[in-house]
Amino acid sequence: MRSIGRVLVVVAAILAVSVLAPAVSADSQKSFHLDKTCSEDLSEPLGFFCTVEHSDFKWIPAGTEIHYTAGPTDNAQIATITIRNGSTTGVCVWSSDVDAICTFDSGTGRLTQFNLEAVVTTNDDQSVWYWDGSYWFGNGD
Repeated sequence: MRSIGRVLVVVAAILAVSVLAPAVSADSQKSFHLDKTCSEDLSEPLGFFCTVEHSDFKWIPAGTEIHYTAGPTDNAQIATITIRNGSTTGVCVWSSDVDAICTFDSGTGRLTQFNLEAVVTTNDDQSVWYWDGSYWFGNGD
């Protein structure tokens, strides 16, 4: 009988680890970097959109477009990223013409519960924009 009890304890321990492991990994932050270029497009609400040139995050690959609309304040813009199987929308708050912080905290499809906090900077001639920060998946509970 003791061997059955030990087996049950081992099975219970394995189940507990398998249930808790995804929750722990879901909240772990990973580094995020992308480079983008922006193009004038008068059909866009703010007159431009941006295209990802390089991304370390596999679900936002090169060629992905980022579209912008007016934000809740004069120094903010709403950024929307749409990928093949999902989308996410966040707010970019500008502290100057070339510095911002973008925050995303939800999404759909593959980007469900996608969270991103990225610092936005640019090169000297503003031809390439950089997003550097961290991302994680989870609902924040």
